[in-house]
Amino acid sequence: MCLALCTSLWAQDRNRQWNMALYAGAGYMAHNPKDYQELASSFWYPTADFRMGYQLTSEDPASYAALFNYPTIGFGVNWKGASHFQFVGDSRLSDLLSLYGYFERDFVRTRRLSFGYDFSVGVGFNSKVYDPEENPKNTIFSSGMVIYLGPSLLVKYRPTPRFELGVMGRFTHMSTGRLVYPNEGFNGLDVMLEARYSLSPPKVREGKAPKDTLFKRHMLYEVYAGYGVHRCSVQWHAFGKTEPWPSFTFGGSACYQYNKRLSSGLGLDVFAFTQEFMEHVAFAERVVYSHRNPENYDYRPVCFGLSAIQQVHFGNFTAWMQIGAYIYKHLGVLEQEGYTYQRFGGKILFPKLGNTYLGIACKCHYFSRATSLDFTLGVRF
Repeated sequence: MCLALCTSLWAQDRNRQWNMALYAGAGYMAHNPKDYQELASSFWYPTADFRMGYQLTSEDPASYAALFNYPTIGFGVNWKGASHFQFVGDSRLSDLLSLYGYFERDFVRTRRLSFGYDFSVGVGFNSKVYDPEENPKNTIFSSGMVIYLGPSLLVKYRPTPRFELGVMGRFTHMSTGRLVYPNEGFNGLDVMLEARYSLSPPKVREGKAPKDTLFKRHMLYEVYAGYGVHRCSVQWHAFGKTEPWPSFTFGGSACYQYNKRLSSGLGLDVFAFTQEFMEHVAFAERVVYSHRNPENYDYRPVCFGLSAIQQVHFGNFTAWMQIGAYIYKHLGVLEQEGYTYQRFGGKILFPKLGNTYLGIACKCHYFSRATSLDFTLGVRF
């Protein structure tokens, strides 16, 4: 998705401002203290980044570059020294290396000071994963390749027009989105110092961006279907292993686009599994939760939900998030527990193909427990 986004942006404008940046600092793995006390007694680690990016510029005040205050996009490499934890047993984590694309935008930018955010997404790599015999306390990763997400806040100061110093605060999440299990995931809180050099001075917007007189508020209607993979936690707790189960998503939404960047609305979502999966859930819950009388539970493979949707548009790319509530759900006594769910992801629209789009979405509960990673195909009307 990042590569597709960068390609579409390259075609918009030839006037680019390239820059290179180095980051260095320290981080802490945030977690419940009781979860990993048998793995390590200290969870501090060093961390560093290298980035190459370019600032989008345009003389058109109604362009997406101007509307987003001339953002910077590019790619980077992140290193986290997780092997520096003070481990208490034989189980270990390795250092984590991630490759990602990023989008950086300043809310405020003057000649000297800037304040804004960035969001990075990519893939991470590690060499020490869960093993029931050799690495049993490392339930954080079960795969050598994981998904990397990194929202950040930045404050920067430019002593010269092309050189800047800054401070970044970043939250990092690394997991597999339930493609493998166990999948506790890595949540890191990083603070880093930045040094950046730009080939030309960053563009500064003079005054507020004028309104786009050609834009008209309108409704966006979409229908979609998705396919993903789910690993069953109760199956793993009952038998020490779980297989990949197919998950299906269907739905539709109606959103009101009130400016060129943002739209909000409501959605109806359908989540479905196979009947064989429900039979395995029922059997596993009778093993693990026999005191909850699961034999009296009415297991159903389909559930429905209503959700509120917020979307951010940048050309043909849309980032979005849903917060929903189940109106019908019987997936298990404690399998995918909770009355609410969240979905977030991104999609690329293809106007020349009948406004179809391809997307990727992660569904989770409690804003932290991933249930599946879905690939979606949809149509916008």
